[in-house]
Amino acid sequence: MREPAPARATERELVVVAAVVSAGSEKAAAQRLGLSHSTVKHHLASARSKVGATTTAQLVWILAPRLPEPKSLAEPDDRRSP
Repeated sequence: MREPAPARATERELVVVAAVVSAGSEKAAAQRLGLSHSTVKHHLASARSKVGATTTAQLVWILAPRLPEPKSLAEPDDRRSP
């Protein structure tokens, strides 16, 4: 029996998708994750292909139940004043 499509995305792809959602753009997600923009685009394209999504929005919808919580992706903000 074949695995459901969302289960075929790798953990790294899930982290990248969640970072794009959390950061608001591919470029911001790349910076947050310490990756190049092209690497983020590659992970998104690979995940879209695996789950049969044609857009990133559709990809997010399909993978939503498996995405890590945004707080686990957040960078500590030491610039905030008390």
